[in-house]
Amino acid sequence: MVSYFQKSRVAHSIKDLEKSLPSVASINGMLLKDYLQSLQDENRINVEKIGSGNWYWSFHSQEQKVRQKALDEAQAAHDKASATNDELKSKLQDAQTHRDGEEDMLDDAGERREDVLALKAQLEKDIQALARDLATYGDSDPTELERKAEALSQFKTDAVLYTDEIYSMEGWFTNQGIDGEGLAGLRTKLYGDELDAEEGVLKEYE
Repeated sequence: MVSYFQKSRVAHSIKDLEKSLPSVASINGMLLKDYLQSLQDENRINVEKIGSGNWYWSFHSQEQKVRQKALDEAQAAHDKASATNDELKSKLQDAQTHRDGEEDMLDDAGERREDVLALKAQLEKDIQALARDLATYGDSDPTELERKAEALSQFKTDAVLYTDEIYSMEGWFTNQGIDGEGLAGLRTKLYGDELDAEEGVLKEYE
């Protein structure tokens, strides 16, 4: 369904969608509004009340933003896992060093043998627990981050194409009779921080 919006590169009224989408997307027309609401909740399509009705559209760049958010979350999760991984390794090494030191004491302090054995048993339990925790974070794979970085590079390359689509959509709204003031308000609402306030167009990035 999203691909239908993106390929059309125009906004659609609910009446247009009720006629076209059931056959294009093989969905029950009675459930169309539920599907549209679900896509809107997932930020995969835009909806704006213009005039007396709602208009729906979607750019390829919309999905890229969703993917970028997922990439940022994955990066944050990886950083947290890596930090935990390093911390667990350090604790495991300290515990093993401590245990080895206590084993040496067994030969030199026989009168403290029971206390040392009890401490040794506790340390072994701690080491086992740390090892289990370490295994939990052992799946953090740097190669996966490298793959995602390459995907991000491709997203930036695609940005030029998506900008053209945005301006194409603006032209379509103009042809539908949206005046300059109305279009300016729509830009401010949709583009947010991406809008160059002085020029009234999307900001350019290197």
